[in-house]
Amino acid sequence: MTDPYATPPATPEPAYGPEPGDAFAGLGFLRVAVYFVPASLTMLSVLWTGLHMRGVISTPLMVVLLVLDLPAALGGAVLVHRAVSAGARGVGRALLATTDIAPPPSYPRQDVLIVQGRYVEAADFFRDHIQITPTDIEARLRLADLLERRLQDFAGAERLYLEVRRLPATPRQEMTANNGLIDVYRKMGNRGRLMVELARFAERYRGSAAGDAAARELKEMKA
Repeated sequence: MTDPYATPPATPEPAYGPEPGDAFAGLGFLRVAVYFVPASLTMLSVLWTGLHMRGVISTPLMVVLLVLDLPAALGGAVLVHRAVSAGARGVGRALLATTDIAPPPSYPRQDVLIVQGRYVEAADFFRDHIQITPTDIEARLRLADLLERRLQDFAGAERLYLEVRRLPATPRQEMTANNGLIDVYRKMGNRGRLMVELARFAERYRGSAAGDAAARELKEMKA
């Protein structure tokens, strides 16, 4: 059973740069030829003429070389085009290898319901999705935020944030859950749990602006 409102799996990204037979390959070659061929013809003609004037090559040989200039220039344009395309694909693959970070999943049906103010229905859809896809940590964070901010279900939000901390969350997801627990305990007026979470946060993110802020708030509470 699959969730009809979950984001479909991403399709593999095509390699950068036109592949042979690509619809844009012809246009790319035409651009290269427009700049490369006239310049090549000019340089080759000047070269053969200069060699002929110096007596290095004969007149018949110069004529043959001038005739061959066009196919040579076109062949050079083909080589340049292939080299540029291969280089572009290589750079694209290198970038994808270092920056291929999947975007967070989206939940269009839930988002529509939230915009319409139908928070309870949106929460139910999130719960159904989590039952189907229990490894979706982002869905838990979204549901916890919805329960905390819109439905004032602080106990439900607390449970979800604690579940995220037990799952293999990313650093961003873990920090979101930690922040969420601090907000939940602050709204619940649970001073003891709030102080525990502030201390944990200050230690976990010591040296950062967020960690220092948590340490200051904890110090004020103790004072």
